[in-house]
Amino acid sequence: MPDYDLRLWRKPEENKIYAIGGDPAEGLAHGDDTVLEVFCVDDGEQVFEAQGKIDPMAGAEIAFMLGTWYNNALVCIENNKDGGMNRILFELGYRNIYYQMRDDGKAISGMTQKLGFNTNIRTRAQLITLSKNYVQDGSVTIRSEFLLAQMEVFGLEGGKFQAIAGAHDDVVMSFLLCMESFRMQLLHAIGRTNHLNPLWEGQEVSEGYEDLDVIDRQGMTDRLIEQSKHRNKQPADQQVVSSVGALI
Repeated sequence: MPDYDLRLWRKPEENKIYAIGGDPAEGLAHGDDTVLEVFCVDDGEQVFEAQGKIDPMAGAEIAFMLGTWYNNALVCIENNKDGGMNRILFELGYRNIYYQMRDDGKAISGMTQKLGFNTNIRTRAQLITLSKNYVQDGSVTIRSEFLLAQMEVFGLEGGKFQAIAGAHDDVVMSFLLCMESFRMQLLHAIGRTNHLNPLWEGQEVSEGYEDLDVIDRQGMTDRLIEQSKHRNKQPADQQVVSSVGALI
């Protein structure tokens, strides 16, 4: 029988949007864990985590259960060595599965024909940058002590962002993939709104667009200096760590 843990922080709520990320493994006792992370897009809270020695078939079944339970959430599972987890999920009838965009530098890029997310040196760095920004600006709230523990040993190792020697990064990778799913769900949610007002210096402007040039604003350099001074005055344990590897 599969050996895994299911950690629930919040049950699904009606009309809420959810994102799921998954880092699959083979389910072997001596191998990595398969991990699935679920975050609520509406408020950024982590709501569910599955982790353990889960084979691709069981992993796809759990992903199907979680996706269906959490309001047909977008499921983003790594497809490098997933053992067919994306394919099995599709065969089970689940359709809200992530398709990766081609990153070819063109103004308009199409979806790839392969289910899931392919992680390589370039896309891994993109996931880390995205996720670090979400954590540092407070867009997401992490509940899992297992995720936080792995973040502490995740960094640039041997020219690649990964866990340091002897440690694991499967929970972190699942989180990174969940943040890509989170981003796509957020974009789709914005697209469903009727009207979005433009932003000026981070604040929404609802009227008087022609008067933007007379808005009293502090220069970018001065603001950055003030922010730096404020951070330096904070106790060491409250200052934001800028390391990409630590994420937090």
